[in-house]
Amino acid sequence: MNITFILKDGTKKIVDFKEGQTVLQIAEANEIKLNSNCEGFGVCGGCHIKVENLLDKLPEISEKEDNTLDMVLGIDMSSRLACQVVLNSSLDGLIVKLV
Repeated sequence: MNITFILKDGTKKIVDFKEGQTVLQIAEANEIKLNSNCEGFGVCGGCHIKVENLLDKLPEISEKEDNTLDMVLGIDMSSRLACQVVLNSSLDGLIVKLV
């Protein structure tokens, strides 16, 4: 299974993932820099990403994630926190954009 990261400079990086990992864990394992100051606890908003496809397949957003996103600039309906998106087989081919 794979996920495509669209980096801030517009280049794409396709990497493999295993079910149960978060988008943040995959990014860190593949040297893709996200500003996760809270180490994946979903409270800093630094790992804000835009999901480009498969929005209907994502796990439901939690109240904690929703509250954290409310403090982040530039959010829209495709905004999520990379640390809170747990990957599964239905998300094979997911495309996320770093912001």
